[in-house]
Amino acid sequence: MEQTRRQEIRALLAERAWTLDELAARYLVHRRLIVNDLEHIARSVAPRQRIEIIPPVCEECGFRFKDRKRFSDPSRCPQCKNEHLRAQRLRIV
Repeated sequence: MEQTRRQEIRALLAERAWTLDELAARYLVHRRLIVNDLEHIARSVAPRQRIEIIPPVCEECGFRFKDRKRFSDPSRCPQCKNEHLRAQRLRIV
């Protein structure tokens, strides 16, 4: 029996950390669909597990996005306004 995309993403995130772009490229879908899937997965794994967000870092000033709750990537650094950010990574812990 085949798994759904959400079931596969859940299994992938349990193995290692993935970026939003890596997941979107793997399934050939728009990033927004992956964000919707992640929101659903986060509700379904709670309270025993959770999706951990390894925060993005600004490549210019080193600003680290602490306590990030959104699954979508930020567009720019709030400190220096640079748009070159290391992508956040997601995994299930």
